[in-house]
Amino acid sequence: MGTCAVTRPKVSVSCWAVLNHYGISQEDLKKLNLSYDELYIIYKTVQQHEQIREFLKNLKNRVAITTEE
Repeated sequence: MGTCAVTRPKVSVSCWAVLNHYGISQEDLKKLNLSYDELYIIYKTVQQHEQIREFLKNLKNRVAITTEE
């Protein structure tokens, strides 16, 4: 689990940074002794999380522009 690409290729967020934000450390995951498939699901979920955050941020900007007009 290195980085997660979001909707814009220039932006990349560390999966560990996202997990740490929610109070989940690398050591916590090691204690769970997760399989590759389980780790992959976590990775994909974090990736989707970042895509959703980017989408909502862009939507918020579009709404702000519309309300200014």
